[in-house]
Amino acid sequence: MVEHNRTPLKPARHVEAPAGWSHADQFDPFEAYLGPFFERWVGEAHEFAFILDDRHLNAKGVAHGGALMTFADAVLGYCVWDATERAPCVTVSQQTNFLSAAVVGELIDCRPVVIRKTREIIFARGDFKVAERAIFTATSIWKVFAKA
Repeated sequence: MVEHNRTPLKPARHVEAPAGWSHADQFDPFEAYLGPFFERWVGEAHEFAFILDDRHLNAKGVAHGGALMTFADAVLGYCVWDATERAPCVTVSQQTNFLSAAVVGELIDCRPVVIRKTREIIFARGDFKVAERAIFTATSIWKVFAKA
């Protein structure tokens, strides 16, 4: 297994965090290219968001599925980290269902949850929305490794 960089990376673009949000640390170079991502705590719930810009679009001018799936992988990964005190982990599987389009300038947010947790496998899911409009859902399975 490759040891991952534990130093947060600088996102490819500087975007001010929306009111009530702060910048989430990013460690994956590809995710940093798509970022910044934002986070906040609402009670016990950890929420994540990002603002769509021109890097995230497909040829039709709406959010590219690959950009959304990358964001989902990051968000569900943050959720797994929260559940394991940042143990090393990798995505085993991710399923995504697209429900509606999103456009430049919209804030997509998610409050991910752990569905089931064992010592080595975690199941997580999230509903991704713009305000109350559902954009897509994602579920994933993660392999958790012992901390070094």
